[in-house]
Amino acid sequence: MAVLCVVQFMVVLDSTITTVAVDAIRVDLATDEHTLQYVLSLYAAAFGGLLLLAGRFADLAGRRRVFAAGTVTFTAASLLCAVAPTMPVLLAGRTLQGAGAAFASAAAFALLLDLYPEGPGRNRVLGIWAALGASGAATGLILGGVLTDLAGWHLVFAVNVPLGAAAVALAVHLLPPAPSARPVDARAARLDVPGAITATLGTATLVFAVTRGQTAGWTELGTVALLASAAVLLVAFGIVEAHSPDPLVPLPALTQGPVPIAAVAIACLMAVVGSQGFFLVLYLQRIIGLGPTATGLAIAPSALLALVASTAAARLAGRVPARILVVTGLLLVAAAQLLLGYLPVDGSYLRDLLPGLLLFGLGLGTAFVGATIAGTAGLAPADKGRASGILNTAQQLGIAVGVAVLVSAAAVKSARPEVLTSGYGTGLRLGAFVAVAGAVIAAAGNRIRAGIDTSPASRY
Repeated sequence: MAVLCVVQFMVVLDSTITTVAVDAIRVDLATDEHTLQYVLSLYAAAFGGLLLLAGRFADLAGRRRVFAAGTVTFTAASLLCAVAPTMPVLLAGRTLQGAGAAFASAAAFALLLDLYPEGPGRNRVLGIWAALGASGAATGLILGGVLTDLAGWHLVFAVNVPLGAAAVALAVHLLPPAPSARPVDARAARLDVPGAITATLGTATLVFAVTRGQTAGWTELGTVALLASAAVLLVAFGIVEAHSPDPLVPLPALTQGPVPIAAVAIACLMAVVGSQGFFLVLYLQRIIGLGPTATGLAIAPSALLALVASTAAARLAGRVPARILVVTGLLLVAAAQLLLGYLPVDGSYLRDLLPGLLLFGLGLGTAFVGATIAGTAGLAPADKGRASGILNTAQQLGIAVGVAVLVSAAAVKSARPEVLTSGYGTGLRLGAFVAVAGAVIAAAGNRIRAGIDTSPASRY
């Protein structure tokens, strides 16, 4: 469990750990801000785009094998990023990092479900897993600042190398050689290649579209073309899946059962997490005047409380329906966003920032655990990788799309501190509406069961 959770923490961490370091990268590699955005978006595009394929591939090829291969790729790519002498090399490394992260993460989650059957034991383990996922993005902002201040941006990537190498070595000895989910029928065992291609290209194109829209504008011709292409590819994916004998993601998995509403809740939650980190980092650095390390430490209480809340929520899952945990957590997140949405230009950390951060951490840990447990209820062995791909895709797309849309909606054209602060506040308050929307959808999902038992009282 420790090996799987450490790798998951690393790959989620790398979604945000470069955020605080991008300015140092810009100066060192002499690049422009337009190119710099791809340090973040290429990782998100490869990670989010390949998760559905990775989850199904883990089911068919063997989860331990796919986990080890993904972790090796992620580790090697981290080393490439750490020694990158030019921006093209760094961007290639970030793309490979995202690809390795997709296969490692999807296989790790499926392995975790293999190792722990449904019940209180699995709930506790999923609580730890969810805690690391919920706090990983926030912790990335903290570590990114500290490591950049200590030794420069290269250490942000180099720190993954010893951890990844140790995880691969331990995985070979500790993880069981879980059998693949390959059925007897050889035809049904074939990977759905058309589905894999359309899903990967569609989700990756969507990430690029929202990233471009954030910087170039939503009505710009290139942005519109990318959005249209993403829509066509995703529609094609749906058509392919409807006619495939062994689809990458069976359409019922997207329309019924425990997975779809859990995925929506996770996507809404992570959209708020990603955008909040963006706005708060800018507020603390540009308005308050903190450095990278101080900025990371200022955000740390939120990540720490998310860990505590996740542990408590996992224990409550044996007595409280997962729907209650998800709705309660998302409403706490919405309340925190409203508190943070009125930060003043001359704000006090203890009075104006800390209460909202603590409330946010409490809601984040509670909602993420509830959605993770609900989304894994009653899964057949052959569907664990698929479910992992769907839930992880929701997480990555939530961050990518949420940041792009909310940041664009809150954009301001003036550099005056009061105007910037007002824009950040608008973005944070819009995040509250996203969290409430997720809570409403989760509350309405009365057909989805909590991952506890099959009695009516435990229905999601």
